[in-house]
Amino acid sequence: MYRTIHFMDKYSYLNNRNRHMPQTKKHTPTKQQFSAFESAYEYFNKVLFSNELPPVILNLSRKSKAMGFVAPNRWRSADTEPGTAGQLHELSINPEILCMDLIEVYSTLVHEQCHIWQYTLGMPSRPGYHNKEWANKMIAVGLMPSTTGKPGGKIIGQGMSDYPIENGVFLKALDKMPDRLKFPFISTEAEARYMVMISGDSSPAATAAPAPPKKNKVKYTCPSCQTNVWGKADLNLICGDCEEGFCGLD
Repeated sequence: MYRTIHFMDKYSYLNNRNRHMPQTKKHTPTKQQFSAFESAYEYFNKVLFSNELPPVILNLSRKSKAMGFVAPNRWRSADTEPGTAGQLHELSINPEILCMDLIEVYSTLVHEQCHIWQYTLGMPSRPGYHNKEWANKMIAVGLMPSTTGKPGGKIIGQGMSDYPIENGVFLKALDKMPDRLKFPFISTEAEARYMVMISGDSSPAATAAPAPPKKNKVKYTCPSCQTNVWGKADLNLICGDCEEGFCGLD
């Protein structure tokens, strides 16, 4: 299950970014980053999910067109026998979104936490499909599912984004979220791209390369095992090994 990227004019990705985050020297950057990640997971678990979500493996993983994804039962204890079924879910956030508006960053986290909730307490549909049960949980935690990321989009489907419900519980929770729980580091490469997008800079250095000729085939990648396949556009493919829906990459 993954949250797809839909660019929205409604939010500024950088202008409202909170820059007043703690930069302690007591811990390494890795410890700081993942401690904040886990603390944010626990914070929203408490205030939005009544501590119903289990501990998971948290990961930062670059995936084209995916802001985040969940890989169910992807991890097992190293103490168990080889071949033992996984018992821990993985929740991954694309680090390139960390320079975006805080609403985008943490709505992605909560979006994926709704998948964790469904894998733990609900009834997921086929891999990659966002069903009505999941949609209702999203609405309950203050996020409106939408295939377009905007009002008017379908609330169920294969590729799904969302937007915050005005005066909803998610926005209230985010407003009260302590700064110490927020990611202390962002990707400078991603930030540079979004600054160009926001400023509309058309200088030679900022202008994107011309789009390549349209291909007859599209590359699809499994978000879990990274297996690649090629086929025509708009295929609905599922990885036989991971039971995950393939992501189409232009």
